[in-house]
Amino acid sequence: MKKVVSKGIGGYSFQMEEDACRILQDYIEQFKAKLGEAEDVSEIMDDIEARIAEIIREEISSPNQVVGEGLIRQVVARMGMPDGSNDFTEYHVPYTSKKRGASRRLFRNPDDRKIGGVCGGLGAYLGVDATLLRILFLLGLIMGFLTFWIYIILWICVQDARTPAQKLQMQGLPVTAENLLRYSAKQSEK
Repeated sequence: MKKVVSKGIGGYSFQMEEDACRILQDYIEQFKAKLGEAEDVSEIMDDIEARIAEIIREEISSPNQVVGEGLIRQVVARMGMPDGSNDFTEYHVPYTSKKRGASRRLFRNPDDRKIGGVCGGLGAYLGVDATLLRILFLLGLIMGFLTFWIYIILWICVQDARTPAQKLQMQGLPVTAENLLRYSAKQSEK
C-alpha cells in the first residue's frame, strides 16, 4: 500500500499518494524555474496552482478520494510548461481524459476601460471591437433606450478581470502555462 499525504494546492487540500505529491512538487518547482525572473511570478504561480486544483477537483469523484500518480501525470500533461514545450519529460504522458474546451466568461476589462470597463469586457467576450459597443451604448442613451441602466447594472454585477487567468478566460483562451506566460510577457512589453 502506498503512503498517502495531505497536500494543499490552490486553496484546497487533497489526499495524494506520496509519489503523486513528489511529481506535482517537482513540476511546480520546474515551472517556477522556467518562469525565471518574470515580473509577476507569484501571481502566475497562484493562478497555476488554482488551475491545477480545479482540474483535480473536476477529475475526482469525492473529496476524500486519494489522488494518484496517473491523475497528476494527466494534470501535468494538460497544463504543459510555460514555453509550450513538454520539457517535463520524466513524468509526461499524453492527456487522455475528456478534453474540455475553453469557455468564455464575462468580466469587465480593466485594460480596455473608458469608464467602467463594461464595453471592453463585452467586446472581449463577444469578440467584437469595444469601440463599436461604446457607440451603440451612446446611441441608445441619446435615443432614450435603457442602455444607461443596462450599463450601470453590468458595471455593478460583472466582476473586474483582475488576475491573468481571468483575463484569459475573458478572451476564451484556456488557462495553460503557455498562455499565462504569453500574457505575462505581453504585459511586460507595455
